[in-house]
Amino acid sequence: MTFAEQIAGLTTRYQRRTPQLQRLVGDGSVVLAGRGGARILRILNIRLSRCTVLSQLMRVPLPPLETPRVLGVDDFAL
Repeated sequence: MTFAEQIAGLTTRYQRRTPQLQRLVGDGSVVLAGRGGARILRILNIRLSRCTVLSQLMRVPLPPLETPRVLGVDDFAL
């Protein structure tokens, strides 16, 4: 049960971070992952362990796959 009102765009139910902070952590994890991501976030005064940064990296959705329209000869070399 939640006793506080959820403000759209500012808070999310059952989360410890705001959506903006979650996006910042996600971006830092994509760029540097693990220890590097934790270090750069520490500079921004966000203290997270490297394991947390890696788990956030695993939560970032993959970009959509695009089907190639043209295949070259090198694509069949394997």
